Amino acid sequence: MNTQFVVNSMGEKVSVIIPFAEYQSLLELAATVDETAFLLREPNGSILRQCIEDVKNGRNVQERELLPDED
Repeated sequence: MNTQFVVNSMGEKVSVIIPFAEYQSLLELAATVDETAFLLREPNGSILRQCIEDVKNGRNVQERELLPDED
């Protein structure tokens, strides 16, 4: 990645210039983080965290057969 900086008269970095593809990747990553933050908000956030811990520890896991694709 070819990153460039814009500096002020004191030599402090005030802006950054990055390739557009990298910018798009960062936007996609930010969207993922926003979705995760949304899912973890209360009241469902504590339920989701508990379910994740249960799966990690093998508690309350129910296996089900997947439905066939509708082709």
